[in-house]
Amino acid sequence: MPWLLRRVSQRYRSATASRLAAAGFGDLPQRGYWALTALAGDAGDASELVSQMGITKQAISKLVDVLVASGLVDREIDSVDRRRTTLRLTAKGRKAVAVIEQAVRTTEREFAAELGAASFEDLTRKLARLADKGT
Repeated sequence: MPWLLRRVSQRYRSATASRLAAAGFGDLPQRGYWALTALAGDAGDASELVSQMGITKQAISKLVDVLVASGLVDREIDSVDRRRTTLRLTAKGRKAVAVIEQAVRTTEREFAAELGAASFEDLTRKLARLADKGT
């Protein structure tokens, strides 16, 4: 099962990497895909990225440095709590997120075509249940 999940995940990563490269974001590391998507959602700082991505503070710090240097994310000191740094997507970062989201939608349409829409929806629900049990 772990090997199967990895191979399915690789299909998402390959599709995303191809689309990002075509859009001029070929240097974005794979962990950057998830970080940008999390920042587009409800993550607003590095600690939230650590929590959502399940990687170390040090790894997140390095990743954020790359995202900031690439012009995808702005880092701002919180005006209320100066110990906290807020992370915000730039316009370039929002464009990258749009590319990532399109790649995911395209990949999921392919999966639904291969399995049938009902089977794919059922699989998605079951995986969500398993993922929820692990948190």
